[in-house]
Amino acid sequence: MAKRRFRKVAGWLHLWIGLSTGLIVFIVSITGCIFVWDEEIYDMVHSDIVYVQKTGPARPVSELLSNAQKAVGTGKELSNVKIAADNRTYVFSGYKINDRKKINLSYFSQFEYMDKVYINQYTGQVLGVVDVRYEFFNVVEQLHRQLLLVKPVGSPLVGTCVLLYLLMLITGFILWLPKKYNQLKKRLSIKWTGKWKRVNYDLHNTLGFYMLPVAIIIAVTGLVWSFKWWETGIYRILGDKGKSGFSRPLPQITASDTTLNKIDLIHFRLLKKLDGDWQEIGLGIPGEKDKVSMSFVKIASNRDAWRGISYYFYDGRTGDLIDAMPHEKKTLGMKWRNSNLELHTGRLYGGTTQILAFLGSLISASLPLSGFLIWWGKRNKKRKV
Repeated sequence: MAKRRFRKVAGWLHLWIGLSTGLIVFIVSITGCIFVWDEEIYDMVHSDIVYVQKTGPARPVSELLSNAQKAVGTGKELSNVKIAADNRTYVFSGYKINDRKKINLSYFSQFEYMDKVYINQYTGQVLGVVDVRYEFFNVVEQLHRQLLLVKPVGSPLVGTCVLLYLLMLITGFILWLPKKYNQLKKRLSIKWTGKWKRVNYDLHNTLGFYMLPVAIIIAVTGLVWSFKWWETGIYRILGDKGKSGFSRPLPQITASDTTLNKIDLIHFRLLKKLDGDWQEIGLGIPGEKDKVSMSFVKIASNRDAWRGISYYFYDGRTGDLIDAMPHEKKTLGMKWRNSNLELHTGRLYGGTTQILAFLGSLISASLPLSGFLIWWGKRNKKRKV
């Protein structure tokens, strides 16, 4: 009796959580399918601005920065440059958050500008300027994360639905469990020759069971961007307080040096320090307000299971290294946090896990539809009776 009552409660929760969150779960899941392959598709579609052929030594970053600045105009500040070790272009980027008075519920109202400038590092030619706000994959990402609403509204809304979705996965598993052992084979297969209602029912139950581990990983990693307490909780589970521990003291120097941008010197010293052990460098461009150049480096030699990212901080006035956090010295929590996006999309372990993430998201998108059809069919059946 108690077991039957427990299943009844699980069924009630599963039904009404599914009906109340189904539309948002569908949107988040279907955009997740697309976002799994965003880098690969973007690079293929925009190969004319993403890839270049080496024609000589790369020009100084300061020269390329000057060309990029001219391309976006003097009213926009570029704050970062991404440098790849292969034949990709240098990508300069910058953004500015809008005045609060100009921000409404729309995601697009949050930024005055958000640009990327693609430059051939060998010739200095600007190959393209992309307004990231309206770029297809960014729109897909923001629809996925916050339904194209401002973050304080959209992100908690998506996060709440994903939390409820986790509960729905658990109740779905409880409902899937066969009452008798000899029914297990039936639960693990789809009878394609039956009526469409039966096929739909099998698809909902069986596919939902097979994708359960993948869906849980995707949901758990996705909630990190919606709730700070969730992120902090994972840090603590991993034995980390969630603080980077970086100290970035700026030593006193002569006033005559304070306006100098040592971006080329920083780049040179960073390359010398890395000694070829890198795949990608994100180099912060020191500005008038922030004199620190923060560099993240995707290293080539990490042999653990995490995304290999090292951090270096340079004094933008002198080019001196003032702090560092190599990948091998990071805490477990920091390694996880640097890898969370790749875990979420399946990219961390290559094409096989990306395919799993894609299929998991696709099946997740189908569950609200197949579940609604099951409910609708039962509802109509009761009406006829």
